[in-house]
Amino acid sequence: MNVLVINQCSTNKGDRAVLYFVLRELKANGIDNVTVSASNPQYWHDKPDFPNIEVRVIPWGWDVSRRKDAGFLVKVFHLFLKVKLPRFIYFPLVRDALISGKRPWYLRLLVNKRYLEAVEKADLVISTGGHHLTTIIAGHIKTPQIFDMAIALLYNKPLLLWSQSIGTFKYMSPANKTMIRKILSGAERIFIRDEASLHEIEKIEVSSEKVLKTGESVFGLYAVVTSRIIPGKREPVIGISVWTGNKQNPQAWEAYTLCFAELINHALEKHGYEQVRFFPMELQGSDRSCIEDIIKRVRKKECCRIVEDFPGTLEHINLISQCRMFVGHKTHSQIFSLAAGTPLLAIAYHKKTEDFMTQFGLEQYCISDSQLGDRKLIEIFDNINENFDQISITQQETAQKMYEKVRDDFSKMIQYFKKSGKKS
Repeated sequence: MNVLVINQCSTNKGDRAVLYFVLRELKANGIDNVTVSASNPQYWHDKPDFPNIEVRVIPWGWDVSRRKDAGFLVKVFHLFLKVKLPRFIYFPLVRDALISGKRPWYLRLLVNKRYLEAVEKADLVISTGGHHLTTIIAGHIKTPQIFDMAIALLYNKPLLLWSQSIGTFKYMSPANKTMIRKILSGAERIFIRDEASLHEIEKIEVSSEKVLKTGESVFGLYAVVTSRIIPGKREPVIGISVWTGNKQNPQAWEAYTLCFAELINHALEKHGYEQVRFFPMELQGSDRSCIEDIIKRVRKKECCRIVEDFPGTLEHINLISQCRMFVGHKTHSQIFSLAAGTPLLAIAYHKKTEDFMTQFGLEQYCISDSQLGDRKLIEIFDNINENFDQISITQQETAQKMYEKVRDDFSKMIQYFKKSGKKS
């Protein structure tokens, strides 16, 4: 059975953890012929982070660019090939083909050759867990993930949407809405990780018969945590992750960094914490500059450090398990914390975080980032510090149940496709 795993983002540490789970479970279910389609495949050569399984890593189907290790003009041309051309020409052509239900002859000219070859050989295509079907990041829906799902369906491949958050959607054209409906209705199975996703699927008038509820993939790594000491016996360390997706204007950026700095000052001066560890969740992006701006505002700057050297998935989750408490804005940093039994103050930029915290019975320790303010953060922080050992126990008990469920769901899904022998 040839399995193609698509939609992997190489520079996102949460996505890398999801892939770690998927590959490990594929191997556990007897699948050893795996190809992964990823952004920036070079990051899997320079910074490998695989379980003990052989995989081929290829580019996204969207990536039709050529070499970029040249001068300025070549880099400009590369940008045009990598972003502008796919978004404004290739994507609409693929969208229209999917809507019409016909695979055009020129499709081979629009798609990365290695990706297309992998699709043609695949018996099953799995979209890695995560938040790929949404307009939160790109209002026009013209993303590599959606493009590559459409290609798999145009080649009549069984497409499995594994452990997804679906939506929210704000469509800029009726054709975009139809495309999303085609992808959801064309998928063999849709596994969702939060309740809000079911409402989004129903709103777009897709049958819920093939929708199944599962857990977040990274809960499937619960067993890799090597230490589960109760927080009261851990070193007085706070872990922090930030998310700057909607903090691009100067006023919002300043308010955001100030809010975190005041929380850190409070933790160091009032609660006796001795160190703050910032965990960047991107190998690229703006979270590093945001962290540096927060540190500038902290009075005891010597207590702050940024976790460097790209910790792999197992090292990363175990570093979080050593923190007494975690303040997380990035989704998978929150999942790491919940799975590691590190009491979590969760900041939600999307309903999915509120759903995760509700699943753990910890919704009182979650705040929407639209309500973000240093006073509210400090209030929740104080409440967690009064009861962090019991919170940790609750997290670990629930995470273990999630671990068992997500692994069982994945195994049943693979065995279903094996027994059915369903191929294109």
